[in-house]
Amino acid sequence: MTFDHRRGGPITSIEVFVLVVMTAIVVAIAVPSYVTMRDRSNDSNARAQLRQAGDAAEAYRADHGSYEGMTAAALGHQNSELAPSRYRVMSVSNGAYCLETTVRGRTWHLTAPAGDVRRGGC
Repeated sequence: MTFDHRRGGPITSIEVFVLVVMTAIVVAIAVPSYVTMRDRSNDSNARAQLRQAGDAAEAYRADHGSYEGMTAAALGHQNSELAPSRYRVMSVSNGAYCLETTVRGRTWHLTAPAGDVRRGGC
């Protein structure tokens, strides 16, 4: 007795198994790519926030003559697009400062005026 695929018929357990395996392979490839892309996006947002806050810090220094007394709220007054809850002013001296932000468990910092945005705390 032969089975004619053109006539149709019930789906066999082997066909279901093959579909499940193919779906698992697609998910195994797609999920890590999605997570990596999401992490890169979050990192890019964190760096952009710190650069924007760094620009506001330089404007603060131009207005006040030094970084002394600089707070997240004061930087928010320099740039209305800054949300003080998104970053922290960790340390301030007359000639330097360190700003920090954490996005999805990853911490970034900007030590300036001559520093770059880097991973980790101040």
